[in-house]
Amino acid sequence: MHPNELEGVVRNEKNCQSVESLLKSFRIIGIWGMGGIGKTTIAKVLFAKHFAQYDHVCFANAKQYSVSKLLSELLKEEISPSDVVISKYHMRRLRSRKVLIVIDNVESSDQFEYLCRDYHDLTQDSRLIITTRDRQLLNERVDWIYKVKQWEDPKSLDLFCLEAFVPSHPRAKYEHLLQRAITYAGGVPLALKLLASHLRTRDIAFWESSFKKLDDHPDDQLNKVLKVSYYELDALQKKIFLDIAFFFIGEKKECVTKILDACGFEPNSGIVVLKDKALITISNNHTIQMHDLLQKMGSDIIRNDCGEDLAAHTRLSGSKAREVIEENKVRARKAYIFHHS
Repeated sequence: MHPNELEGVVRNEKNCQSVESLLKSFRIIGIWGMGGIGKTTIAKVLFAKHFAQYDHVCFANAKQYSVSKLLSELLKEEISPSDVVISKYHMRRLRSRKVLIVIDNVESSDQFEYLCRDYHDLTQDSRLIITTRDRQLLNERVDWIYKVKQWEDPKSLDLFCLEAFVPSHPRAKYEHLLQRAITYAGGVPLALKLLASHLRTRDIAFWESSFKKLDDHPDDQLNKVLKVSYYELDALQKKIFLDIAFFFIGEKKECVTKILDACGFEPNSGIVVLKDKALITISNNHTIQMHDLLQKMGSDIIRNDCGEDLAAHTRLSGSKAREVIEENKVRARKAYIFHHS
């Protein structure tokens, strides 16, 4: 229906096949994961592959669609906004038909209820796919939640090389730098594509300089995608995210919860929200983990909020923290000598 939508799309077959198998058994499926992980791409691929099997179809971006627009596309006729009050009637017109609806990028329960409230009037053969960064929106609303997995290194390498090299650009000279690209992206396809487009056809010196810069200054375009979930947090949840990014990755959840609770951050609910928004994960041995790109995003947020002066930063870790501590020691020593001289 929309061939442009899939031009140049490279997909992870493993994720696509997993969701495809769920379509056979479940009516309402949620596709969930962090920003840039490929939720929309999976939904587009499934839609393109299966839409011909349905009588009525619609692929809707939750931000851009209304009930009237959704019904107009499904029914192939103009439905005015004033007819929304009888949307249940319009859905009943589809009751005996096979319908496929994809609602992409759902951010709130209001969007979900607004666009999907009458879906249960449709046949058992109809399917509804929801993509979101927030798992909580899917709980008790869908039949199955699929978490999109990070790409494995071989697949990441394939995507990166496809985007970064052209036939006239010899790949062999860059082999020693490819692993740095894969490590930086951490299995996130959007990161792979943005990095590859930045490095495409550039010389080795440019690649090396870019990787050095990215260590301290993450890509702005990627950060905009990742920060969407962060900006949806309340003030205490943002503090929890930043504290985890700087101090608590790899630490036991129970221990972190006690520390944050002592700070008055309400971590029992806050940590759950971060997990639901795919900003952190809890491992099988109950340690808190965070994707490297999200950790770098945390550092970037502090830098933007506090400026380049490390002494003014609200959070510091590693060598930067030691640098400020040593500098403060020197200042204190000078002040002591001056005061007693």
